Amino acid sequence: MKKIYVLRHAKSSWKDLSVADFNRPLNSRGKTDGPLISTYLRSRIDKIDFLHSSSSLRTYETSKFFTDRIRFIDIKYDESLYHSSSSEIINNIKNYDEKHHSAMIIAHNPGLTNLINELSNTILDNLPTTGLVEINFNCATWLDVSLDNSTILDIKFPKQLK
Repeated sequence: MKKIYVLRHAKSSWKDLSVADFNRPLNSRGKTDGPLISTYLRSRIDKIDFLHSSSSLRTYETSKFFTDRIRFIDIKYDESLYHSSSSEIINNIKNYDEKHHSAMIIAHNPGLTNLINELSNTILDNLPTTGLVEINFNCATWLDVSLDNSTILDIKFPKQLK
């Protein structure tokens, strides 16, 4: 079995328009929603094998809420996840180390929404900021992850916890 936790970064700030998109920090809502969702996930699990996160500032800051509450065996901040397409994300997943049975991906839309729609029987119009989707795959290797062996175990958005 393989499991993926798909998380869109927390809400970021547009206050300073001179800041490059890659370097935008979280805003106050993001700093509230990050702890909310990470605490929710921590109430269900205490360990994920691999954290694979975009290296943008907002995804890095979002990841800290999770690394403070959940134990990760390996962590990789990866610029290639910055605004990557769903097919690029799937290619990354299929190349994950087989020693890992679970992974969290923290990245951006539209890639994440499309990823969820392509790998599950759920159709999301939009994965909101700090939205979390847990997908289980009934397969032995990351290479075999597909729609045909996926089951959505949980979908949680910050507004559901407020």
